[in-house]
Amino acid sequence: MKITSRLPLSITNVVLVGTLLAGAAVSALTKNWGGTVMLLMLALFGLAGAVYARRPDSRDITRINAIEYRDERDRLLAKQGFAAVGAAALILSVVEFVLATLLGQLVLLAAAQVIVLCIVWAIANARAVNRS
Repeated sequence: MKITSRLPLSITNVVLVGTLLAGAAVSALTKNWGGTVMLLMLALFGLAGAVYARRPDSRDITRINAIEYRDERDRLLAKQGFAAVGAAALILSVVEFVLATLLGQLVLLAAAQVIVLCIVWAIANARAVNRS
């Protein structure tokens, strides 16, 4: 039997899934069942996506979007995607701050920000992979 120290997921995904699970636990303790279900589903989808990306025959875009880099090339492509996300996050955060100040709708705006950043990230990763 071969013993290895390699985790089945990247450290980043372990932290992300762990954070979602911890949030689900706290949400359950406060009897916020909608939040609990949402956070559990996100944790399961994140875990499933990361495990799927670890397959030997997974495509570049699958590994990069799942933050399961195989080599330095994957890391370089991911940096391009994250650079676009960083610029979009800065602009979106300023817009969110102004709107939250005017409307007082912090939860909905924060959720919208995460969704928009994920879309920008996926598009940027796809473009980086197509260029290489």
